[in-house]
Amino acid sequence: MLFPLNARPSLAYNTGGRRFGANRSSGTRKHAGCDLIAPVGTAVRAVEDGTVKAFYYFYHDTYALEVDHGVFTVRYGEVSRSLPAGIRIGASVTKGQHIASIGRLSGGSHMLHFEMYDNSATGPLTNRRNPPYQRRADLMDPTPHLDAARMDAGEPAPSVLPQFITPWSFARMCFPP
Repeated sequence: MLFPLNARPSLAYNTGGRRFGANRSSGTRKHAGCDLIAPVGTAVRAVEDGTVKAFYYFYHDTYALEVDHGVFTVRYGEVSRSLPAGIRIGASVTKGQHIASIGRLSGGSHMLHFEMYDNSATGPLTNRRNPPYQRRADLMDPTPHLDAARMDAGEPAPSVLPQFITPWSFARMCFPP
C-alpha cells in the first residue's frame, strides 16, 4: 500500500486527537480514522488500484471520496469539492494516482481524514447506531497500514515516524492561516 500523501506529515497521525480511537463529541463517540495534517490543496493519492464508489459532502465544508480497493475500502475525508479530471463515481483509479486534494474545514484546519474498512460488511460507511465509532461494522484501525505504507514503489516503510511537534507546526495547528 502507498501512503496517501506524497510526504509524511510532521505531526504524527497516531497521537492525540489525530489518532484512531480518540474521543469525540465529549467522549460519546470515537474517532474513526487517522488525520494526516497537510496544507490545503495537497494532492491525495490512491493507496492501491480501485474503483470510486461515492463522493459526497462530509464535514464542515469538505467532502469525502470512497474508493473500493478490493481487499479494503478507504474513505478519503475532508477533501476539496473539486476533483481531478476523470475522478467520478464508477471510475477506475490506479495506485499512486491523484484522486483528490485536501480541503479547508470551515474552522480553518486542513487534513486528510483517512478511514479503512475490510469489506466484510455492506451498506453506508457511517452508521450512527453502531457505537462507539458510529461506522459500519467492518471499520478497521488504519494506523498499522499507514505505518507500513510506502512513499513510492522503491522505498521501504520507515521504522519510526516523527513523534514531535515543532514550534512552527504547533503554531500552524493553533493559528491556521
